[in-house]
Amino acid sequence: MQPTTNSFPARLSAALLRARPWIVLAMLLALHAGLLAPVGSAFQRVWLMVHFGLFLLWQPFFATERELKVFTIVMLMTLTAAILWFLSGWMIVSWMVLMLGVLGGRVFTAKRAGASRLYFLVAFSYLLAMLLLWAVPTLLLPQHPIPGPVSLLARAILPLLLLLLALLPGDSEDEPVQVFDFFYAVFVFQLVVVLVLGSLALMRFTDDRYFPSVALTMFSFGVALFVLAVLWSPRSGFGGLRTYFSRYLLSVGMPFELWMRRVAELAEAETQAGRFLEEALKEIATFPWMRGGLWKSEDGEGKFGETEGHAATFTEHGLELTFYTNVPLSPALFLHVRLLAQVVGEFYEGKRRETTLKRNAYLEAVHETGARLTHDIKNLLQSLYALTSAAPSGSDNADEYNSLLQRQLPQLTHRLHATLEQLRAPDVATHDPEVDAAEWWEDVRRRFAGGDITFEGPGGGGVLLPPALFDSVLDNCIDNARAKVAREPGTRITIVLSVGKGGAVLDVRDTGSAIPDAVATKLMREPLARPRGEGLSIGLYQAARQAVALGYRIDLASNSDGAVCFRLRASR
Repeated sequence: MQPTTNSFPARLSAALLRARPWIVLAMLLALHAGLLAPVGSAFQRVWLMVHFGLFLLWQPFFATERELKVFTIVMLMTLTAAILWFLSGWMIVSWMVLMLGVLGGRVFTAKRAGASRLYFLVAFSYLLAMLLLWAVPTLLLPQHPIPGPVSLLARAILPLLLLLLALLPGDSEDEPVQVFDFFYAVFVFQLVVVLVLGSLALMRFTDDRYFPSVALTMFSFGVALFVLAVLWSPRSGFGGLRTYFSRYLLSVGMPFELWMRRVAELAEAETQAGRFLEEALKEIATFPWMRGGLWKSEDGEGKFGETEGHAATFTEHGLELTFYTNVPLSPALFLHVRLLAQVVGEFYEGKRRETTLKRNAYLEAVHETGARLTHDIKNLLQSLYALTSAAPSGSDNADEYNSLLQRQLPQLTHRLHATLEQLRAPDVATHDPEVDAAEWWEDVRRRFAGGDITFEGPGGGGVLLPPALFDSVLDNCIDNARAKVAREPGTRITIVLSVGKGGAVLDVRDTGSAIPDAVATKLMREPLARPRGEGLSIGLYQAARQAVALGYRIDLASNSDGAVCFRLRASR
């Protein structure tokens, strides 16, 4: 089975898309032949039927690939047969006026403003000239003879104008549906109707002569359109009729700006979405044409005013609004009411999202506080485990171990107290008394002595450091490094403490694989969603925040296979 794009209807639709300019040319030539044929003759009916068929192939209302129903085809053929059977002059003139309206709707919507628009202007000019110079006098005024020069112009010279259509590019776009402006089409249709009827009416003042009345009507139209153009958009002075027309479309005689200002004030004052919606709908209920309405959303439903009259329903972001008015909504008023519904819906959705964000922020704060306390407790337990592991088996090093306990237990007590204070008041920063770097370094070496960790650096004295911060960073880095050792046997862990003018610098290194770039870019900047037990997530993030609060920073100083290094140093 062949694909749909290769089917006969698809190929025919594509061919019609490419042949649109030639269809317009053939359509106008067929109309020209029908107009020159004797009125009511079979020859005229045949050419008009050909013209109408070509119009159906070109018409801009429906896509060429659309399949017509059998009922539609039967009705179309029946209507065409009835018109051709009862064909009269006023029918042909009315059809030409409709054609001018359709072409006018295409002139102002041509995608290419150059040759494509000129193409439709040529077709429009030809059809308007044939209407005024030939169709109206021959079909509506058969008792008035047409002057010879005018007849020659209509019969032989105007068709030559159509030759320009063969030289100009038409509307052969790839889109199956042509762009059509209904407003311009109706406007042009009304102008042509007034032009034809005005020409016939002015014959009373031109001694029943048609062509002088046409010239007078065209001149009057030109003057009127010139004055209207000047008033519509003047060069200087007041804004012109365009400004008042736009203001009418936006306000429709209602205090729209005042309502918008009131809604903006409500949006700033009201924090609850439901309360804001009720107040905004109360403001809408003050309009003289509004009787009441209903609203329904995920948060509930309600009503305001009276629920009687002409209903109009709008849905914006899950908010369904039904307004009841005293009169049916005109097109302009319908657009205005829809704009009101959109404004209320956008503000209401914004309030709901604001509430959701506040709730999520609260839950995130609770989760973050719990995660921070969990890691602090885990670090304390790790420190206690390291102390108990360093306990001597005999009495030879008992005095040294007791000295270590006397130094470490107060620090552990202080860290536990700080953790409890964080649980009571998370936003209050706790004080971390500084100790000598050499003393802290010696305690660390004793705590992790006999393990799988290598210590480098003299440590040095005379430099103070916050022990709780350094212990927290060290415990987190060692915990992550040991997890890597479990995954990658043979990985070595090294701790280096160096001191200088900038203060103490702590390096935790390992010889394992590098941290992935996707993780490294977010590390210590935000909590990471990592598989359970792999670390490199909330612990380092909380340690980094603690370091910033104390004037330090944690960096990933090196990140390559065999050389991964975390560094804690003063940020100043």
